[in-house]
Amino acid sequence: MTSPRAFQRSAPWRVWRYWGLILIAIMAVGLDKKWGVLPYVFMSLFVLIWVLFSAPTRCGAVTRRRGKEIVYCWNNSSGLMLGCHLPQHKFQRFTRDWWNTSWRDRIRGIWTGTPAKLATISGVVGMLTGIAGIIIGIWDLQKS
Repeated sequence: MTSPRAFQRSAPWRVWRYWGLILIAIMAVGLDKKWGVLPYVFMSLFVLIWVLFSAPTRCGAVTRRRGKEIVYCWNNSSGLMLGCHLPQHKFQRFTRDWWNTSWRDRIRGIWTGTPAKLATISGVVGMLTGIAGIIIGIWDLQKS
């Protein structure tokens, strides 16, 4: 059993892993602040980097195939592009077996578990918010 003190030391780090969600919230709140185009370009880039390489997710690499059934790895990983601690899974997730799998299996890997769903949805929301911020920034530049 872990002591409460050990949990308190690791709790801030667990929250810090979700810095991309904080950035998305800042982007959404700042839509009416008229920040311009450049902050939204950088924030959208950072959200994309967070989703692909840093968001806490499950590995989702293919571990075995039995006929049409595919079994995925459930180890923890960072981002949708990187695999777990196994080198083969890192390579497989990065290349994603693009040439040997169907589109259904390619997309299914990014929906393996709640953390991956959160990372995928937050990436889409972050990109849409970034695009909206860029459009608003260009619109304001044309007005003035």
